[in-house]
Amino acid sequence: MKLVHFILCLLLLASTTHAEIKLPELVSKGMVMQRNQSLKIWGWANVGEKITVTFKHKTYRTKTDINKQWTINIAPQQAGGPYIMLINKIELRDILIGDVWLCAGQSNMEALMSRPNIKANYTQVIERSNFPQIRQFTVKKEMAFNPIADVTSDNGWVAVNPKTVLDFSAVAYFFAKDLYQKYKVPIGIINSSAGGTPIQSWVNNESLKYLPAYDAIAQKLKDTAEVAKILKAHQLKTEAWYTSVKEKDLGIIEKWFLTPDNYGADWQEIAGLDKFDQQIKPSKYGSMWFKTHINIPQHLTGKTAKLSLGMMHTEDETYLNGQKIGGINSGYIERNYSIAAELLKAGINIITIRLTSPTTGISFNAKNNYQIKFVNDSIPLNNPWQFRLGIEKEILSRGNGLSAHSPTAYYYAMIKPLANFSIKGIVWYQGESNTAKPEEYKDLFSSLINLWRKDWQKTDLPFLYVQLANYSSTGIEPETSNWALLREAQMKTLKLPYTAMAVTHDIGEKDDIHPRNKLDVGKRLAIAAQKVAYGENIVSSGPIYKSIKISGNQVHVTFDHVGTGLTYTGESLNGFTLSADGKNFLPAKAKIVGKQVLIWNTLLTKPIALRYAWADSPDGANLYNKEGLPASSFKSN
Repeated sequence: MKLVHFILCLLLLASTTHAEIKLPELVSKGMVMQRNQSLKIWGWANVGEKITVTFKHKTYRTKTDINKQWTINIAPQQAGGPYIMLINKIELRDILIGDVWLCAGQSNMEALMSRPNIKANYTQVIERSNFPQIRQFTVKKEMAFNPIADVTSDNGWVAVNPKTVLDFSAVAYFFAKDLYQKYKVPIGIINSSAGGTPIQSWVNNESLKYLPAYDAIAQKLKDTAEVAKILKAHQLKTEAWYTSVKEKDLGIIEKWFLTPDNYGADWQEIAGLDKFDQQIKPSKYGSMWFKTHINIPQHLTGKTAKLSLGMMHTEDETYLNGQKIGGINSGYIERNYSIAAELLKAGINIITIRLTSPTTGISFNAKNNYQIKFVNDSIPLNNPWQFRLGIEKEILSRGNGLSAHSPTAYYYAMIKPLANFSIKGIVWYQGESNTAKPEEYKDLFSSLINLWRKDWQKTDLPFLYVQLANYSSTGIEPETSNWALLREAQMKTLKLPYTAMAVTHDIGEKDDIHPRNKLDVGKRLAIAAQKVAYGENIVSSGPIYKSIKISGNQVHVTFDHVGTGLTYTGESLNGFTLSADGKNFLPAKAKIVGKQVLIWNTLLTKPIALRYAWADSPDGANLYNKEGLPASSFKSN
């Protein structure tokens, strides 16, 4: 969050004394407005200023009130466009009327189509994504701890084409595309998401009263002077950190990027960069240098090439033969640096990488493929690497000094200011940052849904959400699965009316918390929307646990949302475990009997508890309905 913007937002109403009409960021050219609902157009101007809105050959008039605010309500409109809206002297062109969805959450909602693993998975989809009536408004990531007047956006409303789609939320795009192709009306996405954020950051102060630890932080941060103090302190600390790394890095002082292929005893060797994380524990902070050599044959000299280094979890500066050829400050962008034809020479060439890490630790992505690529050839970087610390520093806290976990931070900055804009419904993908305390999630989630519906003044506002995908950071399942517990909290939230959940524990990636398959996530959400928001008489959910009946050593399970029947993938039905004491669970056999599942284990004569897909990454769990939607994980008690 930029301090200047934060203060300006707080003082917006007081700053318009000598200003002309100011419109909210959402009310702008190219916007999509919600069909079949009363439309609110609002803004700010001098007290008593006359406001005239002309839209579709009708004129609406009002005056600014004593708070320098004005509002005009336009009668519900049918889908269509493009239209022009005139607000006094401001002309807004290319306006569409269709369905608008607020898409919010953390990194899996935020993840863009340009993210390397997603982009590589959907090359043809990107090439064919020419849908000018699908548009996204991306809310800029900001924090606030008191109500503010408006959000900010770098680009406003943007229509989809093969270039712009790369900046769309992948989940939101696939969701919108399915709805657009189904209903043939414009679809607007308001993407308001922020990676790494827990649910308590997306609610107001009142929602946290029963959680004293969060409430205390929220109350403290309501003091704008305290926030300004924190921001300034972090700014000074950050400047000092980077100054130190720049001025005291031994590699900068001694110009290691110019060092030929001979190393002293202070350099260590590693077979490949993908082995670095295994060799150096814990992660280092500060700067570290890496050097290797590559032998270029004579016939490849004088040719342009690219140095492919994949993703690095920090900031890099990369050199070839002493000349800098690139640098990126992101852990989610692949490094493909252009090499000028004259830079490569026959024989030994030296590659040097300087990594600077203030927050995440120096590390490399194990999936990287290191090579120099020519038009019709490539050479792998398979020689050993030498590495050496330039300077070791203390970790620098992320962001601006205010934790991404700060309670209320994103509600006031990125949700509440949107509530005047009519929407069809909400899509939510979040939960990863709450797995440490899954017992809190259900109440917080219910509070969030009720709060947002109150903000939009619609108790029946459709609320769709994604249940956590399969993921295991260590590859070893813990004794207590917090991910399964949080999925259970998400499933239980279905008791709230006009909600729907997309199950995804079958389409994630065990070793990647940001899985590449976003198409099926969007598709399952769109199916849920057809039922909850559009009133279609369809099967919109996979099987949801309802009850069990125990008879001897057998357990009969009944589900809601069976659809036209239960089925499974593969050769046998898997993922069920049974327990005789409610603590120790054993794998169980299972088969489908009609619209129920029968489970048993011959070693247990009196089972009392059952679990399905109960793991961080429930590999092999394969129960579906015949409509192809997976069953949610559950436990019987």
